[in-house]
Amino acid sequence: MTQTWWWKRLTYLVMSLFVAWHSLAILLAPLPVNSGALRWARSYLNPYLNLFKLDNRWSFFAPEVGKQRVFRYIVEDAEGREHTFEPLNEPTWSFPKYAMWRQFKYLYDSIMNDPEAYTPVVALLCRQHASLKPVAVSFVMVQELDFWAEDYLKGHRPLQPDFVQVVRLTNTSC
Repeated sequence: MTQTWWWKRLTYLVMSLFVAWHSLAILLAPLPVNSGALRWARSYLNPYLNLFKLDNRWSFFAPEVGKQRVFRYIVEDAEGREHTFEPLNEPTWSFPKYAMWRQFKYLYDSIMNDPEAYTPVVALLCRQHASLKPVAVSFVMVQELDFWAEDYLKGHRPLQPDFVQVVRLTNTSC
């Protein structure tokens, strides 16, 4: 009986120390490292913070929203017509299709940085749009330009043609 009591107390103590350690790490991670004491504490906390991707900056509490970017691609058919698709704005009702487009969202930055590396994605899009008889697929970067409150009050929206910059990144054959 005493051995069970001792084991429970030790387990409770270890769990309490872990919760205290984790709480300290979460509280100190976003603070700017200005003092020597904080630098010293961060030297012990950094491996833990980096391992679990908890090393957030001060903007973690109030992030800057920034400008919108949209993932868009254009499928050119055999007759030379272009069909534009924005997968994240299309209604999807099947989970596998939703999951696939969700992955495109996560790959968006990678595609925009190196579109030539994503030829398997182009092959997938060519198969998906086979009914159009695709000839080529182009990735397009749509970047929001300056948009102010006055523009909104005039009835404009951030992703209207006057407020975006559209750049065709690639034109890959199917």
